[in-house]
Amino acid sequence: MKMNILPIHHGFSTFDITEIKSNELAEYFKEFKEHINECEYIGCGHIKEENCGIKKAVQDGKISENRYQNFIKIYEVLKDKEEHKW
Repeated sequence: MKMNILPIHHGFSTFDITEIKSNELAEYFKEFKEHINECEYIGCGHIKEENCGIKKAVQDGKISENRYQNFIKIYEVLKDKEEHKW
């Protein structure tokens, strides 16, 4: 499965996400890394959970809203792929 996401990183217009698990996606967003440990729950999906370090960083302007919305879109694609694997 390939997705066209612009811009992800300078020079990239497509990337293959078939090997990424939805619960590991945040690790691929470099600006998320320093805020993941601020999440209240282990295994936080950074979407619906309260007291999420990523969501707080977005609210505080430390992570761009656009990047977070891209994260949500990709997360939903990965989650759907996992749920409909077979």
